[in-house]
Amino acid sequence: MKQFSLLVAALAVLLVVVACSPTGGQEPTAAEPTQSNEGQGEMKTLYVGPELVECVGVGPMQCMQVKEDPNGEYQNFFNAIEGFTFEPGYTYELRVNVETIANPPADGSSLRYTLVEVVSQTPVDAGEAGEANPLLGVRWVLESYVNADGETVTALADGEVTAEFGADGQMGGSGGCNRYFASYTIDGGNLTIGQAGSTMMACEPVEVMEQEAHFLTALGAAAAWQIEGDTLTISDADGAPVITFQASETASLTGGTWSATNYNNGKEAVVSLVADSTITATFTEDGQLNGSAGCNNFMTSYTLDGQNITIQPAATTRKMCPGEGVMEQETLFLTALTTAATWSISGNELELRTADGALVAHFVRQAAQ
Repeated sequence: MKQFSLLVAALAVLLVVVACSPTGGQEPTAAEPTQSNEGQGEMKTLYVGPELVECVGVGPMQCMQVKEDPNGEYQNFFNAIEGFTFEPGYTYELRVNVETIANPPADGSSLRYTLVEVVSQTPVDAGEAGEANPLLGVRWVLESYVNADGETVTALADGEVTAEFGADGQMGGSGGCNRYFASYTIDGGNLTIGQAGSTMMACEPVEVMEQEAHFLTALGAAAAWQIEGDTLTISDADGAPVITFQASETASLTGGTWSATNYNNGKEAVVSLVADSTITATFTEDGQLNGSAGCNNFMTSYTLDGQNITIQPAATTRKMCPGEGVMEQETLFLTALTTAATWSISGNELELRTADGALVAHFVRQAAQ
């Protein structure tokens, strides 16, 4: 009897425990996994060109050149790729994950690119060496081009058009008014030139601007190249010549004195020099730059990397000069020099420009004494 009573009590306690259980006596079930889109996206293969180019997004910037079709043309890429470090001088094949951002910032992209794998990183072969690629190391001057009507037109005497090819797979020069730049590849006698970018100046006469537009269009049609003597001929996919260049000596900053004609005053204006004032600049082969800033002599250093230039802040003598605006002009000119990022020479004219293409200063080479 006592054992029966203990059994009944045990059963009662068990029933109370079960009744108080939050599952009501049923086996608990595992929580359903929370669905999340984080980390999900579309896998893509991107092909990245060997150099950054100047471009304009929210503001002036440098863009990678990217394409999804290996046989297509490079396009400006305004995004970053998380986890990818770009090094110029290489072409890349990348595997990336592309996610859509639900609430992107007003000035940002709606896509996020994340590196998954660097499939390949290949040094640019614009010729194994300068000797193997006769395009290199030569300043090519436009002789003729084919216009939109298919007519061969002789280049204008005004507004010299030039082209220079680099071992890094980049080429560029003067379009006669604006500076232009593009990527290129050669494979034997085949030549491909990517879509060109350029500065955005307007020049006179209007014929110079028309020639520039026709030239850049013809440049984009390049499919083959051939050099005979000092003449470079670029042909289209049908084998028809579209551009001819004549080789000339590579322009040099050194070997003479440059006289400024106008400069950027830092107030979004390019101005002429104060009347009866003279500003000069002499570049030496050892990287020194000196001259007259209109009153005081100045001296500084510069470095070149192809068509890129960096000019350090200048030291000057400490004279005070009469004449309205002369001292202010000197200060503004020397400040403008430090903003120079590129240089170009057309004939006897030198232009220094900022990284976004704004004119820093314009010079003409002084005649030899």
